[in-house]
Amino acid sequence: MKNLNKSIKGIGVFLLYILVPMLLPSITSSNTKDLYINIGIMFLLLLLFIFVYKEDIIKDIKAFNARFFKNICKSLAYSAILIVGLLIVSIILVEVFHVTYNNSSLIDSLLHKNIFLLIIYVFIISLFTEQIVFRKVFKDILQNKYFFIIFSSLVYAFCQIGYNISSTNDLFTLIPFAFAGIILSVSYEKSNNLITPCVVYLFYDLFILLNSI
Repeated sequence: MKNLNKSIKGIGVFLLYILVPMLLPSITSSNTKDLYINIGIMFLLLLLFIFVYKEDIIKDIKAFNARFFKNICKSLAYSAILIVGLLIVSIILVEVFHVTYNNSSLIDSLLHKNIFLLIIYVFIISLFTEQIVFRKVFKDILQNKYFFIIFSSLVYAFCQIGYNISSTNDLFTLIPFAFAGIILSVSYEKSNNLITPCVVYLFYDLFILLNSI
């Protein structure tokens, strides 16, 4: 019964994550009002997710802080693997398979509009929402750790490109996102602490931001 309740709760959270953004203006919209609407509602959605999992999140924060230095070092190691791995994957895809990427990233888009919006959206809303949805929710639903790591990573990849696959090139662009999903899911599976993938992705986002400035 406990696992069933977790699964029902997780499915509800995942459906909200999928459906709510469909009703909102694009985060890359040139209209500043649209940006504030999107970010405001997504922030409220994040607060709702945190409330739903508040007991588990509080427990994970305490456990992470109890061995703070060791957990930070582990998170840094995972971040390094993520950065180097993505670099290698991207080089292979571009040089061997001639995959083309859209050069205008979300960070680039927001960086030239409003640095405050960038910090709020990328380093708070997107970071914590994605870890709750693709790590916490899927781990609660999928009992087999290997199935959890693979399936959650593939769903994460599809969501990152907006389910838009119309060519072989689009299919190849799933690979970097799936790789990132695997690293984040492994970090969660190994630590059994949601704060770990959050910190891993925080370091990664900081690295991307510094390279975008």
